[in-house]
Order: sequence, then structure tokens, then C-alpha cells
Amino acid sequence: MKQKPPTLNPAQRERAARVLQALAHPLRLQVLEQLAARGELACHELQTATGAGQSGLSQQLKLLETQGLVACRKDGATKYSRIRNPEILNLFSCMQHHLELLGKE
Repeated sequence: MKQKPPTLNPAQRERAARVLQALAHPLRLQVLEQLAARGELACHELQTATGAGQSGLSQQLKLLETQGLVACRKDGATKYSRIRNPEILNLFSCMQHHLELLGKE
């Protein structure tokens, strides 16, 4: 059964493209995977989990935050990140399914 895609207005298409661009990086995907699996994490926990350097991770988190994919808060000197809207994880399921289909071709 074919699904009719939602119709986006031009501004929504532009915003959607920026969000999808934010997802188009292996480290950013890994960060979202870690946050999905473990909940809110401190930056040092994300560094350990991803093996990323502090500066690079900080840049990637800022981009994810700018696009509304993660929310960040500070507690003293520690910065914590969490997925802002868990619905975004549905894209991961769709992508996994898509990649499985590609693997069968």
C-alpha cells in the first residue's frame, strides 16, 4: 500500500532540509543513538560513548541543538543533552528498514 506523503509548504520544506542535513553525519547519528538508548547524558559521558573529542562533540551538539533535535541544560560546569522530541527516532526505524531493503537488492 502506498502512503501519500504529507504536503509541506515551502518554509517547512526548507526547515525539513536543514533538519535532515543535521542528521547527515555519522557522529551526530551516534550521539542521537546514545541519547535514545541512555537518556540525558553529560558531555563527558557522550565523549566516552562516542570516542569523540570535546571540541568536535561540542560543535556537533550545537548543530543538533540549533536544529531542535536535542535540548541542552547546564548544571554548574556540566552540560547535559537529551533528545528534544523522541518522535524523531521514528526516522531511525524508517532508515533502518530502508537500509535493510537496499541490502536485499
